Amino acid sequence: MINSQKPVSRVLAIIIVIMLFQQPGTGLAASVCPPDLSPTFRSVGGRRFDITTVTLLAGQLAGRGDGCAIHKHVSGLDKVVALKSAAVTDLFQPVGAAVVIVIDDFGYRNDWVVEGFMKLDAAVTLAVIPGRQFSAGIAERAHEHGHEVLLHMPMQALGPAPGEAEYRLTTTMSSIEIKRRVRRAVSEMPQAVGMNNHQGSAVTGDTRVISALADELYQQELFFLDSVTTAQSVAMSTMRAGGVAAARRDLFLDHIDDLHYILAQLDLLVEMAHEYGYAVGIGHVRPNTLLALQQALPHLNSSSQRLAPLSSVVRLTP
Repeated sequence: MINSQKPVSRVLAIIIVIMLFQQPGTGLAASVCPPDLSPTFRSVGGRRFDITTVTLLAGQLAGRGDGCAIHKHVSGLDKVVALKSAAVTDLFQPVGAAVVIVIDDFGYRNDWVVEGFMKLDAAVTLAVIPGRQFSAGIAERAHEHGHEVLLHMPMQALGPAPGEAEYRLTTTMSSIEIKRRVRRAVSEMPQAVGMNNHQGSAVTGDTRVISALADELYQQELFFLDSVTTAQSVAMSTMRAGGVAAARRDLFLDHIDDLHYILAQLDLLVEMAHEYGYAVGIGHVRPNTLLALQQALPHLNSSSQRLAPLSSVVRLTP
């Protein structure tokens, strides 16, 4: 007896497949729609990865209304903030571990030390305090030398910290005044692609103030580096919650102003970069810090790690 059900089943299967490909409202048709992906990140094996595409699992698809599929945010994966600043170089791809070095407190002096940092043939980020005698000129020169520039914004500390009264952010200021001061500082330093805090142990622990600051940085398309001057800082989490790309300092390089100490700190920074994928170190405009960097550059830019601009890591996991 001949079984006629098998040929019929095959014909029906072929017809269903054809119909699915022809109808725009079906799941298969969505495969030809433009991708609608949000970057995600995860920490894997102690290393930090910026994932720009994801493989969708069952239950992660939802209808977009036009027959195309989109993916939902998955619990356990955090969205990466899109860094809007056009000044950021997305093309930079560090070889091996990324070692990020930020030098604070430019603006107070204009001498051979400043010139030495300017002439470093390396991706070193320079943070300039607004409103000082040499601030505007140094920011312009740093940009011309190819260095990323940060606005080193004065912020209230828990203890006495005089200076920069016209720019300093405090915990008693209204949100309007905070944003006004930030806009003024940014207008005076248009080369800045981001901001970090000068002092600020009181302000960075205040969620209200940091939220207001995040609102303005988002509008100005700037990222934020938390210098971590207090263990109670909420800057990193608040900035990212407000849509601002952010990173945090891992190590101070010159807490002790000694050449051998700074060289040892640079070695430790490299070790941290290899362990976590990248590491951010902060130093200051000092002769010993400059000399240490000049000596360490061949090692820092080796085959296993590379000096990287701060903008290349602000979208990665903390």
